[in-house]
Amino acid sequence: MKTKHVLCMIMLLLLLIPMQGQTESPAAVQEKEGVWKGNVSSQKDVFIKVVETQKEWGDLWKRAFDRPAPDIDFEKKVVACVFLGHKADWLYSIHIGDPVRRDNAWIVPYGMADIILELSGPFKAGGQYAMKVLEKKTDAPMILKRGMPSDR
Repeated sequence: MKTKHVLCMIMLLLLLIPMQGQTESPAAVQEKEGVWKGNVSSQKDVFIKVVETQKEWGDLWKRAFDRPAPDIDFEKKVVACVFLGHKADWLYSIHIGDPVRRDNAWIVPYGMADIILELSGPFKAGGQYAMKVLEKKTDAPMILKRGMPSDR
């Protein structure tokens, strides 16, 4: 009886542990309506940009998640995207703020807070990202910039 219990526990653990070398594409994690955040994507290079077209949005999702992009009405909306790529020096919590008018541009601030980790080996980045849908501003360009609106 005890042997059956141990075997059942081992089988359960094998089902819960991800397989090494798994080739399945990372899934985008939707934190709330219009906001996606996660620590794993296939976007290998840094990509920090306000995406303004369906084509660029679709290409990004194909590249980062190997999936079709969610529908966005780019006549009225844009998406602020911060992907740190696979060479990030640490694990961060990425926050994207709301646009602030500065001179001749709409600045979309983003910030990164260190996440405290206890590692048994060197940190290896896996494509951390944050994306946020925003109302499109048509009277000036929208630019992502690291820092909060009060920072100068």
